[in-house]
Amino acid sequence: MINSVVLVGRLANDPEMRYSSSGTQITKFRIAVSRPPRAGSDEEQTDWLNVVCFGKTAEFVAQYLDKGSLVGIEGRIQTSSFDGQDGKRQWWTEIAANSVQALESRQEAERRRSSQPARQAPQQQAEPAPQQQAAPPPEPFGDIEEDSDPFGDQ
Repeated sequence: MINSVVLVGRLANDPEMRYSSSGTQITKFRIAVSRPPRAGSDEEQTDWLNVVCFGKTAEFVAQYLDKGSLVGIEGRIQTSSFDGQDGKRQWWTEIAANSVQALESRQEAERRRSSQPARQAPQQQAEPAPQQQAAPPPEPFGDIEEDSDPFGDQ
């Protein structure tokens, strides 16, 4: 069986980096990916996909990419479930990225940034001291532990 995905799209938001309880970097963001118009339509469709990456890949994304960055992603699709506040089972699907590559030059990125209205710097949480490390708020699909990193790049 094969679970492999390759995507090219633009970041829909600034990446958010957090740390697992063991100190592993985890970065999450969304990308917008276009697909061809349906038959009889001239309008392109856009899919908004959730992406998570770990370790060095997470560091790279948080440090060098921001909203609007053109990226290539290679990874796999993963689905999790959780019980919502109403007690109903809910599902969460995301791309677990093995590799994220910037597909625009530094000059192109600077031109894109300068043509956008002023924004805040990308969000990145500082790593707390180990003895004071607070647990991040629970995600709707549960905490991501180091064991769940399918790529072992810690």
